Amino acid sequence: MKFFCRKMRNRTRISTEFHKSSPVISKRNNRRKFVQSVFVLFLVLSSFIFAEAQDLPKQIRGYKVYQAKISVKTQTDKNGAADKSETFVKIGEPEIADVSLAGITLEVSAEIESSAQSGTVDFVTFQDFRVNDLAVDVEEYKESFQLEKNKATTLPKPIRIFLDAKQTLRGAVNESKESKEEWTVTGKVFVFGRFKKSFLKFKRVVPIEINLKIKNPLRDNQTT
Repeated sequence: MKFFCRKMRNRTRISTEFHKSSPVISKRNNRRKFVQSVFVLFLVLSSFIFAEAQDLPKQIRGYKVYQAKISVKTQTDKNGAADKSETFVKIGEPEIADVSLAGITLEVSAEIESSAQSGTVDFVTFQDFRVNDLAVDVEEYKESFQLEKNKATTLPKPIRIFLDAKQTLRGAVNESKESKEEWTVTGKVFVFGRFKKSFLKFKRVVPIEINLKIKNPLRDNQTT
């Protein structure tokens, strides 16, 4: 009986060692580990993408959020042939509208052209705007205007940007150290309106990411 038990243990040990050393079993284990790693990576990426998509609510002020392909450039930039955006926004050169003890007010014009749809823009809001990494206030644009498909529309009134005295002082110090020909502008724009598609009209808000360079109006003012 002892001999039989010892023999069975030896067979089990040999079988285990065979499975560990078998190239087929080793390949299966490596494949299983690879699949598990890919699955974990997929879960991490999915959660990250889902979190990014949840940054904006489904509705803002009663308008349903609609993501559109929009290209934002300055007046001097040209639309590339490969650009498949459905709407193009061209930003004009900023001009100094007012200077006071409170700060500096700039005015910027803009032109919009859509190849996808027409409609009515009710108002426009601005969020987290910065000029050369300095926070600025951009007035809510309350001037309603019409958009016609495949036709460029200029804003009825310019957009007003306010740099308060503290930020203006910081900017002036930076300008004295290194005057830049261009400013970097970043932020997010929300266009609220009622847009037509076929015979239907939809109440939508379109978010637009802004990251561009504009001409430095202060430098021009210094040279004149």
